[in-house]
Amino acid sequence: MDKDIKVIVQVDKTVVKITGVEVKGLNIQQLEEILKDKLKSLVRIIGVTGSSIEMDIYGVEEEDILRKEDGLITAIALADGISVSDVTTLSSVKKIQSVNIDSVPEYIENGCRGERWL
Repeated sequence: MDKDIKVIVQVDKTVVKITGVEVKGLNIQQLEEILKDKLKSLVRIIGVTGSSIEMDIYGVEEEDILRKEDGLITAIALADGISVSDVTTLSSVKKIQSVNIDSVPEYIENGCRGERWL
């Protein structure tokens, strides 16, 4: 395989952030399994603080996640190390956008990769 070939992979995922939780001693693998069973989809926890959890949910639309907010929060409450309160909410639900391969800017050696999107 040619070393100069670059591969771009499109992933169908939605990023979800839940706030208003108390997180202490969370078992991330357990939470991912609970959510996987609830959503029938792959879930990866990507960020945890003492009061929020951020995750990638694959193959599920934003609308479906928002429609099932209460069920999702109830499922999260089942995980060891999480306490929910009355203010627990999905603070953000954002579908990652697709990019057509033809619209990807050329890579410029020694340039800033982020600047090619400006």
